[in-house]
Amino acid sequence: MIIWSALLSGCGFGFAIAAPVGPMSLLCMNRTLRQGFLAGLATGLGITLADMLYALVTVSSIKVVNNFTTMYALPLRLLGSLFLGYLGVRALLPASTSLKTETMRGGMSYSLASSFLLTLANPATLLSFMALAASLGTSIGCSWFLPVGIALGSGCWWLLLSTIIYWIRGRLPASFIRSLNLCSSVILILFSLYGILTALTGHGE
Repeated sequence: MIIWSALLSGCGFGFAIAAPVGPMSLLCMNRTLRQGFLAGLATGLGITLADMLYALVTVSSIKVVNNFTTMYALPLRLLGSLFLGYLGVRALLPASTSLKTETMRGGMSYSLASSFLLTLANPATLLSFMALAASLGTSIGCSWFLPVGIALGSGCWWLLLSTIIYWIRGRLPASFIRSLNLCSSVILILFSLYGILTALTGHGE
């Protein structure tokens, strides 16, 4: 019974924490629009892996990692915000130039690794998982099936999002797709600037 409770709780939380539209959702949508379904899915899987890693840290109480993310929260947020801005700017480049660069850098593996590192650069993710584990109690909150459920829930959301965006991509005019790509790229840059500003001013702690 505890196993199923942990799985279902983790699955629901993983889906819920991934679903809100934020910078990572926009990055996934942007890559799906520009590079196709697999690139968007790889981006989502990178986020899922980072979520599962943070969840494993939570249930196993790895204090070294927790202390590291707490001590270096500011540089992690700054680096993550700067990298997000870089991705937004790069997405504004002409398609031939940008896609050539992405192919040289490994394509799918680059999409997965970059989203994985971006998610790890947000220590607030770890705090949210710690709050979840505390609210579920000792038996469920410390279950190793909780990270599995979180990974399943998060992965289902990114699969769904990539599928929907790819389906839309094939049914809308090219000019509209370019407009969507432009809007998502600009919003990514704005998220980056906001992240840098809040990190430097001490807000959002």
